[in-house]
Amino acid sequence: MNGLNYVTCEQVSLSDADTYVPPDNDGIGYMLAEIERGADAVGGVPSTRLKGAGFLPHIRATVKLPMIVMKRTLQQILGGAPFIISGACGMFRTDVLRKFGFSDRTKVEDLDLTWTLVANGYRVRQVNRCVVYPQECNNIGDEWRRWRRWIIGYAVCMRLHKSLLFSRFGIFSIFPMVMVVLYSVGVYLVTWINEFYAAGAYGIVQAIFPFVWICVVCLISTFSAWFHRCWLLVPLAPLSVLYVLLAYSIWIIYGPIAFFTGREPQRDKPTRYSTLVETSEINSCSTSTRSERLSRS
Repeated sequence: MNGLNYVTCEQVSLSDADTYVPPDNDGIGYMLAEIERGADAVGGVPSTRLKGAGFLPHIRATVKLPMIVMKRTLQQILGGAPFIISGACGMFRTDVLRKFGFSDRTKVEDLDLTWTLVANGYRVRQVNRCVVYPQECNNIGDEWRRWRRWIIGYAVCMRLHKSLLFSRFGIFSIFPMVMVVLYSVGVYLVTWINEFYAAGAYGIVQAIFPFVWICVVCLISTFSAWFHRCWLLVPLAPLSVLYVLLAYSIWIIYGPIAFFTGREPQRDKPTRYSTLVETSEINSCSTSTRSERLSRS
């Protein structure tokens, strides 16, 4: 936050250190235009940086961009604001950011700030035409720790912002994230048990990858494939269910405990891409060559 001491303009744009912001498009301009139309804070869309990325980031990219656009747009329409201004892509009125700043009370300071602004009556908006490219995790361990931090932080923010839970924003932007998890976990368990008794392990595989799921995610991923110019994303799309199962597992294991205790783990930083930051000689050549072949597909 010390950087705000040097800001002289009325708006300030923020991004993460591992995020690529394209210098040759008008994304930041669209956020600025929304601020000038009366918004106090605006969020863009964090997509996926595929250059130098491995197998998992490509799976993540299959549906990430269109799902973020659809979800946050719907939240803005129904709930009055998107549930978060991502730290990877946000713009604020300078006076508003100086007033509230980023708190250290959670490990998800961008989520905490967004809900604080909503609770205090500030206008928060989503701009889908501003897309940036943060890095994704290249291994399951980093991915688990990152999603654990996000989900525990979400539960802690629900505890901190209890006054929002039964507001319009809470009902349409906060609660659906939790209710979908609870409903889906129940459906999954009942379906898997029935399929296991009917067809054994093969039945569970069919339940994890139902035909309807495959068709829907492949259809959604065609937009991502076109946007990233990487058609390999289409056949990888059914594997995005792994991220769904990952998120649901973390919610069930850690979510309730975090909500009732307010405790969070230490922030875990994922391994950086060698194409984004300088690393040691050992780390810099470990994944780039093989994974960049995927990005060219």
